[in-house]
Amino acid sequence: MIRDKKSVWFSKVFHFYTTHWLLKRSFYSVNLKGTFPKTDRPLLLIANHSSWWDGLVSFYLSNECLRHESFAMMSEEGMKSYSFFRKIGAFSVNPSDSRSLLDSLNYAQTKLTTKQALWFFPQGAEQHLEKRPLEFKSGVGYLLKDKKDVLVVPLTYYYTFRHEQKPELYIHVGTAIENNSGLGGNRKEITRSLEKALTRQLEEQKEELVLEKPSEYQSLLQSGKTVSEWLQTFTLKGGIK
Repeated sequence: MIRDKKSVWFSKVFHFYTTHWLLKRSFYSVNLKGTFPKTDRPLLLIANHSSWWDGLVSFYLSNECLRHESFAMMSEEGMKSYSFFRKIGAFSVNPSDSRSLLDSLNYAQTKLTTKQALWFFPQGAEQHLEKRPLEFKSGVGYLLKDKKDVLVVPLTYYYTFRHEQKPELYIHVGTAIENNSGLGGNRKEITRSLEKALTRQLEEQKEELVLEKPSEYQSLLQSGKTVSEWLQTFTLKGGIK
């Protein structure tokens, strides 16, 4: 496996680039509902995985909203292509190699310590946003084995076009889940419990957006005026008749 080699200065520079170049230029808005736990306990942040953007969004949230030092598991293929991700806390996983997979999961467990957070996509690979159920792999259950002090934070990412030229992103940070609060006694039960919880949260989020009732969201990022907005402004001022 390829281990992380985190660099503080590189993370700061890359966060600036991610915020002001990638996200602001690509999305009309990035919106957040809910809050991250204010605690020194280790956090396992689990999210649905439907887009190339998920990893970068998680990195942005780590720097913008979390007090914890954050790490993330990334495909070995991706790590080889983009080795600089090591410098922002990513380490590799190869699901097709059982020994390598176990090494990565054991290494991931070492990140679940005081004031540290691990981002994890339990689906194991990108799946369509509307696919149900989310079909978690059992890795998330393995990570939580013998880690009763870990708080599990469920996040759902919903990408959508609404009324603007660019897409919008809605992020819901759900209520933190205690590892020992009825998730189950073995890896399979824990995995299924979290799968159901995140699926339910994603469905509720989707319904809010479909019904045009995205309540309680705050805007984290807003792009500049789109072409459609500039044209509308120009037309209202009498520029086109």
